[in-house]
Amino acid sequence: MNEQASLNSFEQIDFKEILRTVLRFKWSILFITVVFLAGAGIYAYFAPDVYSATTTMKISSEGKGGGAGQGGDIVNAALSAGVYNLEDEFALMRSRFLAKKALENLDIGNRYFTVEKLKKVELYKNSPFVVSVEALDPSFYGKLIRLYPVDRDHFRLEIKPSWSSKLKYKILSYFHLAAKKPVEYSKIHTYGEKINTPWFTATIQKVFDMNRPIYAFSMFPNEYMYGFIQNGIEAEPLSNYGQIVAVSFSDTVPLRAKEIVDAVVNAYNEEKIRLKTESANKTLKFIDQQLEAIHKTLQKSATKLESFKATHVIMDVGTKAGTTTQKLSDLESKLYEINTKISILENLLAYIKSDKDIKGIDVSSAQLVGPIISGLITKLQEAASLRSTLLVDFTELHPDVVKVTEQIRRLKSMLIESIKSTLNGLKIRKESLVKRIEQNKQALQTLPKEEQQLTQLTRDFMVNEKIYSYLLQKRAETAIIEASKVSEIQILDRALVPGTPVKPNRKRIVLIGLLLGLVFGLLQAFVRKMLDNTIKSAEDVEKLTHLPLYGVIPDFGRKKTKPAAYYEALRVIRTNLEFLADSNKSKLVTVTSSIPQEGKTTTTVELAKIIAKGGKKVIVIDLDMRRSSLHEKLRVPNKEGMSMLLAGKVTLKEVIQHTKDDDLDVITSGPTPPNPSELLMSDNFKRAIKTLLSEYDYVILDSPPIGLVTDAMILMRMSDINLIVVRAEYSKKDFFKNINRFVESHELKAGIVLNGVKQSAKTGAYGFGYGYNYGYSSNYYK
Repeated sequence: MNEQASLNSFEQIDFKEILRTVLRFKWSILFITVVFLAGAGIYAYFAPDVYSATTTMKISSEGKGGGAGQGGDIVNAALSAGVYNLEDEFALMRSRFLAKKALENLDIGNRYFTVEKLKKVELYKNSPFVVSVEALDPSFYGKLIRLYPVDRDHFRLEIKPSWSSKLKYKILSYFHLAAKKPVEYSKIHTYGEKINTPWFTATIQKVFDMNRPIYAFSMFPNEYMYGFIQNGIEAEPLSNYGQIVAVSFSDTVPLRAKEIVDAVVNAYNEEKIRLKTESANKTLKFIDQQLEAIHKTLQKSATKLESFKATHVIMDVGTKAGTTTQKLSDLESKLYEINTKISILENLLAYIKSDKDIKGIDVSSAQLVGPIISGLITKLQEAASLRSTLLVDFTELHPDVVKVTEQIRRLKSMLIESIKSTLNGLKIRKESLVKRIEQNKQALQTLPKEEQQLTQLTRDFMVNEKIYSYLLQKRAETAIIEASKVSEIQILDRALVPGTPVKPNRKRIVLIGLLLGLVFGLLQAFVRKMLDNTIKSAEDVEKLTHLPLYGVIPDFGRKKTKPAAYYEALRVIRTNLEFLADSNKSKLVTVTSSIPQEGKTTTTVELAKIIAKGGKKVIVIDLDMRRSSLHEKLRVPNKEGMSMLLAGKVTLKEVIQHTKDDDLDVITSGPTPPNPSELLMSDNFKRAIKTLLSEYDYVILDSPPIGLVTDAMILMRMSDINLIVVRAEYSKKDFFKNINRFVESHELKAGIVLNGVKQSAKTGAYGFGYGYNYGYSSNYYK
């Protein structure tokens, strides 16, 4: 059923009507298509070429290997959860912070232009002159200033306001509103001269000879060009799960695109190294502080031990006491290390839970806890730093900021769990160490008092010495790591100066312009057709009324219309009139229209002439007394006519006038009466028509339009046939509703004559006929 419905809908599409609409509006469709095509061509020509320079690099994470046990699982979980996410790195590359760092190695604030083949071309480092700016008003940031070479040593500097600023100033001035007058400047200067204006102070130095009649430049503080870099920089991964990314910059100048990509990548690389070096330096500083404190304690322990040995004579302790002392020093050294880690972890946990700034965490102390927690803290601080960078350009509701905030939340949770897990393990180890230390201390209680004191001093010295050695080892490891720090970034392919533009695709632009032109051309054609409520052809008439179509008359005013075709159409109407009932008696024919200007009177005159040439005796009566024009068409006087006849002032013979055409007479309307409707309803009119029917074969009445006055109704009731003239592309389709209602309500005999039909551009044919189409070619009478 659905297929059948679709088939029926397809069959209901009137392809002939679509084709007629296209042919009717072909010139407007062609015009719109050409306009769009020309616009697309102009845009494609003047659109600047855009080049893209690309650097390929690999971004890796040192912490990605994780660690053993539970802590390593947490790190891996954090990384797999997106803490170390390439999107975060891309956001950093596109940040204002990194753009400003890249600008430290670039000079792109001043831009230089010239004109080649009507197009503005940027010169960049190929400019024949350079501008050095000492002072610049913010209102002149990026404003285009023209430079015209005068001779080898002089040039003319010109500033012209835009037409919009001029118009705005004139409008505001006209209404006496405060308005700043547009800047205008034109003056000749010398190369190397210091140019002082109210808006800027600059010096223009010539580099080489100028071969163009006009140049231009704009000035912008270099440190404020970060927006230019942010708008053009792009970064994307080359695979879904890989670490190889492409960083590119799009610009109209190939060399500048390459230099900006290099500057951004170098700034990104330097920033990553700086963060790593800063963390290592903090760790070294913390260890140095601890070493200094332990060193002082160790010196005191050594001094006390030496002093005791110098004042006491004690036999060497036994092997068991020495072993116990060694164990105690080892255990207390480990206990000191565990207590240090517990203290650090408890402080970290309290700090994180207090929701303070993440950047305040000292990574240097966390290094002593282990690489797992310190790695998580580093990632957390990097994410927090990235969030702060993004908040410079975006709000907290921006998708990138929301994403990083969620990563910080997840990482905090993982870090807290890792700290708690590590604390639990350390506390268990501490309890075990404390028990063992107590056991060894009790074993030493059996020694003599002086030997116990010596053992205690020896043990303190050995503990401090081992702690000092431990810190020295950590410092050496950190120093080695700091010295061997390399960037996580590995440049695979450096950016090259692009040789071919990536856009615009000029062929595509022209093709799109052509398609848009066709689409909008067809659209306007069908919109105009929908809005156009006038009839166009005989088919329109047949769809709108059941009244017979007596004839289709071509537009005689068009040059391409042949007279033979026009008169042949009238002969078709004449033939159709011959087939009326009671063809042997005289016929009373009323010709009317729906509204004025539909060609009613002209059709009446020409039809009367054609009937008269067929050997019939014809008289035409002008009953459109309010707007008479029949006498002008037949070139006869209008002094006396129907108005005077019906008023009883003249006789019928006195108003009948002969024309230059044989068998064709006419009665004009006469002077305009005040009451034409009453005159037409009089007995004088009926007697006059009866007399004329006895003398002529055809009595043709030129009636007023039926849509304006009631005169036509009086005449149409009396007539054998009423021809209602409608004009193609002028008469409204809605008029047929009134015509149908009028004819049906008064039971009139009526037919339609379609006037002013344009010739088919393709076949040169018109359609005629009564109930059918009668084809006629304009070549028939040649």
